[in-house]
Amino acid sequence: MFVPFTRFMTITLGLCGAALSPALLAETEPARSPDPHATPLELEATSVTAEGLGATTENTGSYTTGSMNTATRLNLSIKETPQSVSVVTRQQMDDFKLDTLTEVLGQTTGVVVQHLDSDRAIYSSRGYGIDNFQVDGMLNTFSRMKSDSDTIIYDRIEVVRGATGLTTGAGDPSATVNMVRKRPTREWAARAGASGGSYDNYYSYVDVGGPLAFEGRLRGRAVLAYRDSQSFRDHYAQQREVGYGILEADLTESTTLALGFDYQDKQVQGTSWGTLPYWNASGDKANLPRSTNMAAHWSSWPLQDKTSFATLDQQLGGDWHLKAAYTHRDSESDGKVYYGGGGIPEADRSGMSAWTSHMIGTQKMRVYDVNLAGSYSLLGRDHELMLGYGEAERRDWSPYTIPGPTPPGYTDIDDWKYMGGIGKFPDTVTHLPGSDGSTRQKAGYLATRLSLRDDLHAVLGSRYGSWKNQARSYEYDANDQLTGIEDTRQQHNDMWTPYAGLLYDLTPEYTLYVSYTDIFKPQELRDANRKYLEPVVGANYELGLKGSLLEERLNLATAVFWSKQDNVGELDSSVPPDPVTGEEFYKSGGKGGKAQGFEAEVSGEVLPDWNLTAGYSYTHALDGEKQRSNGGEPMNMLRLSTAYRLPGQWRALTVGGTLNWQSEIYGNTRRPVGRDSGGAIITQTTRVHQQAYSVAGLMSRYEFDRHLSVSLNVSNLFDKKYYERVGFYNGVYWGEPRTLTLGLDWTL
Repeated sequence: MFVPFTRFMTITLGLCGAALSPALLAETEPARSPDPHATPLELEATSVTAEGLGATTENTGSYTTGSMNTATRLNLSIKETPQSVSVVTRQQMDDFKLDTLTEVLGQTTGVVVQHLDSDRAIYSSRGYGIDNFQVDGMLNTFSRMKSDSDTIIYDRIEVVRGATGLTTGAGDPSATVNMVRKRPTREWAARAGASGGSYDNYYSYVDVGGPLAFEGRLRGRAVLAYRDSQSFRDHYAQQREVGYGILEADLTESTTLALGFDYQDKQVQGTSWGTLPYWNASGDKANLPRSTNMAAHWSSWPLQDKTSFATLDQQLGGDWHLKAAYTHRDSESDGKVYYGGGGIPEADRSGMSAWTSHMIGTQKMRVYDVNLAGSYSLLGRDHELMLGYGEAERRDWSPYTIPGPTPPGYTDIDDWKYMGGIGKFPDTVTHLPGSDGSTRQKAGYLATRLSLRDDLHAVLGSRYGSWKNQARSYEYDANDQLTGIEDTRQQHNDMWTPYAGLLYDLTPEYTLYVSYTDIFKPQELRDANRKYLEPVVGANYELGLKGSLLEERLNLATAVFWSKQDNVGELDSSVPPDPVTGEEFYKSGGKGGKAQGFEAEVSGEVLPDWNLTAGYSYTHALDGEKQRSNGGEPMNMLRLSTAYRLPGQWRALTVGGTLNWQSEIYGNTRRPVGRDSGGAIITQTTRVHQQAYSVAGLMSRYEFDRHLSVSLNVSNLFDKKYYERVGFYNGVYWGEPRTLTLGLDWTL
């Protein structure tokens, strides 16, 4: 399986060496003309690694960053990081109206985005699900209460593909997503904007920050945003409120304290809880239109997030500094879902049955981390060191609810197209616990970057700690007296995760690297018997070449990867979700799971005023029986985003576009093949496919002056009809149709 992408890698390296050599770029690069509308660049004093680019991407106009630390916690450039890295910057998010995390990851190399239903998106990479998320480098643990964050509060989204057990604890060979918040500016800055789009999608925001007192030693920033939107799906609507505030104070010349709070409140109507049927009762394709929504109008799964955080950065002697960080997150949900996820549609639009649940519960998370970093000398050379300790804990709680009386046949849907007469089911929410659980991990970690020679470096690291999980469910009699507790728990101590990377500079512009890390990941997934699956164990390897050109404004990367894993959890679609808690059940993928593939990416400024991110990925994953295990995900994907600011008298106009292409996906369904003597439908397993497809988009922005601009974005330009997901719960999930968004932005 390595033959096709090895050949592709050879071609890519040849193109990098020939077409993008520094000499050729120097000859073809035209002289830069000053931009009267340009915003002054603000650099982070402690993380600048290239002329003109630091870690912060806001106000740089760039599609790349100068440094990042998601993979190793060391502040390294993308070229110095011995893993595949993609960064979606503030400029790219603004250009293409990537307003949610799902939209950002949908434009990220090697990341597959799919929906379980209208309000739950899942992400995967390299054949496995993405479960590791960070905010400002702090581990954020989620269960099913995972919000699709509004990106207005972030400076950039960093995605490290492959295992990152060194920084996230429980490692996974898919990817880690790190959302980096905006910080206060040292000069006053303000932005505001509003947009309107297809299906009554309205959005507005205001973003203000700058010095507050003490000659700029106290700085602040506040961001507010609001969305009110309908949908191409019948009777689905969403409202989202976003708030973010941060204060940053220089307590002394060497001490900086930051305190912040962010808030996201998503309210929805018409929430679905599953997919649409692919077959009808006669065994033919149901061909349900994209607008179909088999949810009651009042069906809702809202989510409210409140996060408080604090960081303290203390500069020590030399370039050493101590950093301490704390995060506390509260999530709440309280909504009732009624969705026609069961059954098979008849010709008269009957035949469907509803899944119902009261989605109520709270989730609390706390994370703290302390680390010390700096450089040291050994054997006549300078090296870098990072060591620290951290803990992360998440607690979940759901109350015991008592079902109320419902009419006979309440979950039988007479006509799935007309569900407006279905009333909300009654129940009583008690103060008694219905279920609760907790997950806690703690670890110490150590990482160093060794300068073996001027052209040879090693990144070595190790993480050692423990992981503990517990889940309980409670049973009561008719008098609300406790009759039983089901308690499942698991604990793993002495978890050691080594990390090693070796980098060799072929030239000042190109670096060859190889990296390795162990995989040990306890699973919070339970099977149909409510028993935890065994931990995932394995190893991850990567070999690649990276290039950094044009003063690190342009990054090139190509890599071959392979990993092996045992006991990977797979959704057991033969078992419906728990009707009370909504928990979904899984089964083990067995031993011998393997994934291998190839990735290539170009990101940054190809020529003056021309930004580009283009990435190709190939992934082939096999289970223990040597059968492809990721058929529901494309084997090949291409992601392309580009924007160009026109020269001369047209300089006020920027134009660009996107192109997403992916290969075939498939999944198993139960197709009706007849009826028994009692009239019940007989089914047989049948594979369904979504053939390869591409989706294109356009963007344009016109600047009236340095303060005011107007933009027009078109998604799914040719209105391609495609299934984003097939086979999940015997159905399919439609991708979004063509949409247009017109926006107006003002900058101080």
